[in-house]
Amino acid sequence: MVDPEIDRKIAVIFATDVVGYSTSMETNEVQTLKNLKASKKILDNLFLQHGGRVFNTAGDSVLAEFSSAVSAVVCASEFQKLLIERNLSVTKEQKMEFRVGINMGDVVKEDGNLYGEGVNIAARLEALAKPNGICLSRNIYELVKTKTSFSFSDLGEKKMKNTTVHAFDIVTGHETPISQKQEGKGPNFFNRYVGLASLLILALGVLTYFLYTFSTESNLNSGKKTIAVLPIFNAVNDPSQDYFFDGITEDLIVDLSRIQAFSVISRNSVFQFKNKEYSDKDVADILNADYLLKGSARLRETSMRLNMELVDGANGNNIWADRFESSKEEIFQLQDELVLSVVKELSIKLTDSEEKIILTSDTSDINAYDHYKRGLAAQNRHEARRLYREAIKADPQFARAYGSMAINLTLDLTGFNADSNKMTSSETDLLKSEAISFAKKAIDLDPEAAHSHFSLAFVYGQTKQFEKSQESTETALILEPENILALQLKATNQVNSGLFENALEVFREVRRLDPLFPQFVVLGEARAYLSLKKYSEALKLSEEALRRNPRSARAMLCYITAAWQLGQKEDAIWQLEELSVNVPDLDTDAMLQKSPWHTTTKDIISKSLSLVKSEMKQ
Repeated sequence: MVDPEIDRKIAVIFATDVVGYSTSMETNEVQTLKNLKASKKILDNLFLQHGGRVFNTAGDSVLAEFSSAVSAVVCASEFQKLLIERNLSVTKEQKMEFRVGINMGDVVKEDGNLYGEGVNIAARLEALAKPNGICLSRNIYELVKTKTSFSFSDLGEKKMKNTTVHAFDIVTGHETPISQKQEGKGPNFFNRYVGLASLLILALGVLTYFLYTFSTESNLNSGKKTIAVLPIFNAVNDPSQDYFFDGITEDLIVDLSRIQAFSVISRNSVFQFKNKEYSDKDVADILNADYLLKGSARLRETSMRLNMELVDGANGNNIWADRFESSKEEIFQLQDELVLSVVKELSIKLTDSEEKIILTSDTSDINAYDHYKRGLAAQNRHEARRLYREAIKADPQFARAYGSMAINLTLDLTGFNADSNKMTSSETDLLKSEAISFAKKAIDLDPEAAHSHFSLAFVYGQTKQFEKSQESTETALILEPENILALQLKATNQVNSGLFENALEVFREVRRLDPLFPQFVVLGEARAYLSLKKYSEALKLSEEALRRNPRSARAMLCYITAAWQLGQKEDAIWQLEELSVNVPDLDTDAMLQKSPWHTTTKDIISKSLSLVKSEMKQ
């Protein structure tokens, strides 16, 4: 579950600092500061021209974000070129050299600042760059290699603190050879910045280049065209209407997912671009989408207007555009018309069953629909529950509302609820029974809806009834083979049931449909590899999980186990100490006992923890 307070987005990060800054300050502080001021003036002008926004400065270091990878790289190139020209026209004491690192990845926004893996890797790349040079991550390289005239040098996989990055240098001819690098302040700044980020971030993002290369391979194997429905833009700029337009976006994702000719990118991934400015081509590349469906909407009292367009992901060109107008009460017909227009434009022939299910709405009552969408957007489960009940009251035949109520109730039984440990067994049984009742009601009302069967599967899965959960999950996937929630649950159930290889195969499909997948996917894969005794893979995934959430106890347990099994005793001990600091009252035995993990996984972790603790006592 993503904390609603965390503002996440994908950003292109530009990191730069001065070569040999500390030495220069010791030699002539006043002159160094003058040089820095002159150089930053050049950089500020370039940011203004190319759309860069500075979000952090520390001494000689500058961090900026761009909405375009190409703009960031061109800006960096012009910056280095202008600095070299400046250095040729000034005295030796006035010269100043910079390194630049550029990366694209998931970041967290807080009070105008940005934190996260996207920022961390940019700083690592900057430290790797040559003086006067520019170092790029692979995802940036892939986006700019055909759009610019630069030459590139492939540096290969570079091991950096807790991660490996495939790096590329831009060949400008002005770089100082790596052997001549002065000891600058870049790595020190990086360590300081990462320390701050680790304290502030609860959930860091994914490494986009890893996602990109993986999803590309998977999509080639699927043989389907992939479409991403981007969040509909609220043109009135009224946040109180967001839930309604988000609901339309979600409905379009669901309807298009029911068409076998398409693979549809998940809600989780596309909503990370909400209200963010990026080029269509960059978004398509990140999501590995053949098409983007995007648009804006206006809702005034009872009337609504949607301006929609279909974009070719290969080149960012517009394929089709149209305007749809209706009253708010006619939203269901409008959505049907929109989906059928997209299908027609792409020359897709619907089967009779596909057309029937698209034209069949979950509810025909606008009040039920409105309450339900407000419930999905609610910031806490109790408010969502109240709104779902209102939706059911308005339309007692609204199956999807019953299913969402079942999922909501079930979350009170899981670790997502801080009060779950305080519940008595009777309270737990009553809540479980109520959740199952709502899920079964959803199935009775709409047995052909994948969401209905998923809701029952979710209840069973969270209450450790894995066989029943898997049975309901398979039914959901028969009805909707690429239902992302059902696929995620299937993989998780398989890990918990000991079907580790099968789970990894399903997780690969999850990554394809959800390129910016949530952390629990990484943790599920880590547990599967631990159980298969493939400790190197488990360690890498545990590191990735900890980069997203440095305080994740489960990720720490996986890391400790994998590191110990690989003979990295100091790392295992260090991580166990971190676990003790972050969760001082944690009873690992009780946690493992309560968790739904498979006994093989629990045994490996438990035995490893015992050995690490014994080593610490010596």
